[in-house]
Amino acid sequence: MFKQDESFWKKKGFYLSVSTALICVMAIGTVYYKMNSKDNAEDKSELAQIEQQLPEETVKDTEENNDVVSVGKNIAPSTEAPVDNVDTDIDKKENKKTSKVTENKKSKENSDKKSKETAAVMKTNESDKFDAEKGLLWPVKGDIILKYSENNTVFFKTLAEYKSNPAIVIGAKEGTEVKAAADGTVVDIGENDEYGKTLTVDIGSDYKIIYGQLDNISVSKGQQIKEGDVIAKIAKPTKYYSEEGDNLYFQVEEKGTSVDPMLLLR
Repeated sequence: MFKQDESFWKKKGFYLSVSTALICVMAIGTVYYKMNSKDNAEDKSELAQIEQQLPEETVKDTEENNDVVSVGKNIAPSTEAPVDNVDTDIDKKENKKTSKVTENKKSKENSDKKSKETAAVMKTNESDKFDAEKGLLWPVKGDIILKYSENNTVFFKTLAEYKSNPAIVIGAKEGTEVKAAADGTVVDIGENDEYGKTLTVDIGSDYKIIYGQLDNISVSKGQQIKEGDVIAKIAKPTKYYSEEGDNLYFQVEEKGTSVDPMLLLR
């Protein structure tokens, strides 16, 4: 009896052990299955996220490539000239043409003016005839400070040196009236450092008179003057004649060559 009971419990314990083992195996399998299912779900979730992100990145890359292409097009030099620049160039050319036309017109006007002045001078000079035997009127009254000396030299106090003198220098106070020495036509009014303001008069027969150290010139270029007319006044002497004092520079030319005025003054 006891043995039968013992055998029964042995059998029962065996089945319990097997059942327990099966339950453990099933439990372990269930746990393993759940873990794999979770991993798969996470993998699938990550895969889905990657698939969702992949088109956006692709589109983004495409957009970036398009931007690069667009920038490349903008950088590429254009073969078409801007309309504004063409208009500007045309305007510049037209302005240049207008400027040239204006310059040519002014040049022509100046040339015509000079031609008229020259013609007027030539016309008036035809009537000017200087009579050397009659001689010249003294333009001012005064002593000769420096004699004519074209071939020899005279001493200039201010310059402290000897040199030739193509004219005579007549002493006269500042402000004294200067009279025309002969009939003639004013052909030039100028100024230089040595003689100050000058006046050149063509008296005809290839003779000219040059007056210097002048002030308040009262005649104009091209004007005809008569002997004895007041043409200017004596100015303060230039620095080249400061020691000589107030004076009139009086030069006579015949055919462009200086001659001694004392031989013609009466």
